[in-house]
Amino acid sequence: MGNGVNTLGGAQVRDREAVEPLDEKHCIIQPTDGYRFGGDAIALYKYAAEKTRAESKAFDMCSGCGIVGISLALAVGCEVVGAEIDARLCDMSNRSCALNGLDRVRFINVDVRDIETAFARNAFDVVVCNPPFFKADSKPSAIAPAANSELTVTFDGIVRATAYLLKHGGAAYYVHTSSRLDEILHACRDGGLMPKELIVNTNGKTFLLKCVRGAKQGLAVKTVAF
Repeated sequence: MGNGVNTLGGAQVRDREAVEPLDEKHCIIQPTDGYRFGGDAIALYKYAAEKTRAESKAFDMCSGCGIVGISLALAVGCEVVGAEIDARLCDMSNRSCALNGLDRVRFINVDVRDIETAFARNAFDVVVCNPPFFKADSKPSAIAPAANSELTVTFDGIVRATAYLLKHGGAAYYVHTSSRLDEILHACRDGGLMPKELIVNTNGKTFLLKCVRGAKQGLAVKTVAF
């Protein structure tokens, strides 16, 4: 790649980027030197995919390289809109959409704190989010610190944006660290998102959470390895 750009399947792949397979037919562009998705993102998309219909309109918040939204669209066939503050990752996500022929998926370079200026209220059936796990005053990761620590948005901010985007009865799906479980549940309830299902990883370190906007109280809890 002498000019720093290669073309694969009609999509550009640039220097310091890698194309990673998702399955036998699909792949995604990732940075080789920055934020790279992990097992938490895979667990989140699979969890949301079990409960999302093809006619749903889904929103991928803090989308990173687009792994959750793209995988959800590939699995279910739904429309997906994503929001990512990092312009480089957002651009990669849109090129990954082209690479996989996803014309109903797009990613917007926007701060979650500005969601209300960029999108209509109550426009989505589903919100998925793999948020930063750690407080801003914790020691951030040396690689992509904003993806791991709340340097640009808190979980309270994510809940406010989710409640703004979701229709009444719409579902939000999160993955998070178990060390903040009580805080996360409290923030969701206070923000109008009723926790309905909690799946704790059998290793005890992380959990998946489904909340429904405007639902009645009642939480089911189980453990699953993911």
